[in-house]
Amino acid sequence: MKRQALLDHLRVTHFESGDRACALSSARRIARFLRSNGARRVVGIGSTFDASRPFTRRSDIDLVVEGIAPEVFYSVSARAAAMTRFDLDVTPLESATPALADVVDEEGVEL
Repeated sequence: MKRQALLDHLRVTHFESGDRACALSSARRIARFLRSNGARRVVGIGSTFDASRPFTRRSDIDLVVEGIAPEVFYSVSARAAAMTRFDLDVTPLESATPALADVVDEEGVEL
């Protein structure tokens, strides 16, 4: 692959080096918002929180929350998603699969 083609490919598929830091900052701000709306616990998982994993243009912010009332979960999640330029996935721990709960316990970052 020619050098310019490689650089163009990297520009399209990878974030700049500071974007993980921006995503982490967004995650912390969103965690405060989620706690102010009833979350007792907010945990980050995935590439945003694990520097050993690649952070690309397809990376998003994955948060698992505990304690947000079901009747307001979707509206709170939508408002949280509007707080960042990254895609945001918010999953209630109360309905998490056993596999996801294990990831939260083993790899999660408390926010």
